[in-house]
Amino acid sequence: MDGSQDLPFRLESSIPVLRMLDEAKGRAFYLEFLGYTVDWEHRFRPDTDSPLYMQISQGASVLHLNGHADESSPVAEVRIPVVGIEAYCQWLASRTPGEEKPAVVDPRYEGRKTDMNLYDPSGNLLTFWSPKSE
Repeated sequence: MDGSQDLPFRLESSIPVLRMLDEAKGRAFYLEFLGYTVDWEHRFRPDTDSPLYMQISQGASVLHLNGHADESSPVAEVRIPVVGIEAYCQWLASRTPGEEKPAVVDPRYEGRKTDMNLYDPSGNLLTFWSPKSE
């Protein structure tokens, strides 16, 4: 029992904010490769090349990409649950040119491949992982 029913508030799901150092590379990686879609975009000065801040999503996974970030901004590590991790990995591999393909690995040596680690163009680590119940 977590006791949360006794509290006058409830925390909701978090939305990670990831640095995006290059807008074109970020769009290509998240939208064209990973299959996310744009929910909304914001620029402080519309119709200019001012930095982009946007929300993207795929299923229940929601991310914010921050074009205001620079090299000194921290990189992030995000864990994204995936039901059907092998199928998602195969789908990504079919979209990956060249020899280096994403792979699902067994990082905890449990005899079950559960994690697929990918770095985005800005150095953020995305760990797509399969819940134990799958």
